[in-house]
Amino acid sequence: MGGVIQQFELVAASASTDGDTLVAASIEVPLLDGAPARTVKLLPIGTFTLRDGRGPYRIRDRAHAEQVVAATRAWLGSADFNWDYNHAVLATGAQGGSAEAVAAGWSKPDTLTVRDDGIYADVEWTPRADERLRAREFRYLSPLFMARPVKEGGDVLHLKNAALTNVGAIDLPAIAASFTGDNRNMDLAALLALLGLSADATKDQVAAAIADLKTPKTPDTSAIAVAAGLAATATVEEVAAAIATLKDGKPDLSGYVPASVVEPMKEQLAKLNRDRLTGKVDELVAAGIIPPTKHKETLDWFEANEVAASAFFKDMPPMLKPGGELDGRKTEQRPADKLTADEVAAANALGIAHADFLKTRNEELVA
Repeated sequence: MGGVIQQFELVAASASTDGDTLVAASIEVPLLDGAPARTVKLLPIGTFTLRDGRGPYRIRDRAHAEQVVAATRAWLGSADFNWDYNHAVLATGAQGGSAEAVAAGWSKPDTLTVRDDGIYADVEWTPRADERLRAREFRYLSPLFMARPVKEGGDVLHLKNAALTNVGAIDLPAIAASFTGDNRNMDLAALLALLGLSADATKDQVAAAIADLKTPKTPDTSAIAVAAGLAATATVEEVAAAIATLKDGKPDLSGYVPASVVEPMKEQLAKLNRDRLTGKVDELVAAGIIPPTKHKETLDWFEANEVAASAFFKDMPPMLKPGGELDGRKTEQRPADKLTADEVAAANALGIAHADFLKTRNEELVA
């Protein structure tokens, strides 16, 4: 983007029943040769605070940003990432209301990507949105995301949608200055992955893994030894001698297990392992960490690399209610007939009538 994006501001927030915070932010949409950019930054890596002092919220590093993207894709399921005007998803029901309830653009989930400085998306603007951006009738994009409460660190959890808006912003360099990890965070994450360690590995664990790599390894010939009719503890020399003997004459097949016996055993073991991994994925669905629609994809990942998959989901907070319904939609702690203080601030910042905001909250954000 070459530094074209210059603006960013958190403009609204409202608490959900589990304590997580719904936050809207705004970033200027750059024009490249008079046309709105097709690839835009949704959130920066670093720490950012609302103009009125609320916050800070944060994306700690590149590894955290990858988690936010993965959680967003899981939340979207098979749907595309939606762009509207002035967060109509908050301001209106399916039809009507004070804000435009039409799409401004769409992003495929797989175009949500992470770069060194933030989370980006490729946008397919609608013809109307393209025209309005060129005319500067709308100037900013505003991603809507869930975040942990500030007292718990303010970590961003996942994106919900984005909107075109005309709310101003603060300078982006102020945010970038709060990111002190530079590219070293990315390098460390890659190193830990190569060592087979999780992102929160300690220095001692890293040192032990490196020392293990430096230690000369004796080839594991136990399987070959058994196949050659020797004990699993046979030395390399004994295995070599047995192989030489086999090459010189007919092998003694009396100690071998027939393939007709081995193959069914292998199939049975594979089924048991798949059942075990299926149970793990079932637990993720039941806990609300992934939607049911992602069950097969997640199971395939566990079968391909159980260590990496387990590490990825280890500390991921629930994004859904048990059974797959979207989170953040209970209202037990919010009166049905009026807005909370945070919701009033959100409605004012977005220019939405309080009655419309209340109606939409009760109809759309309540399960």
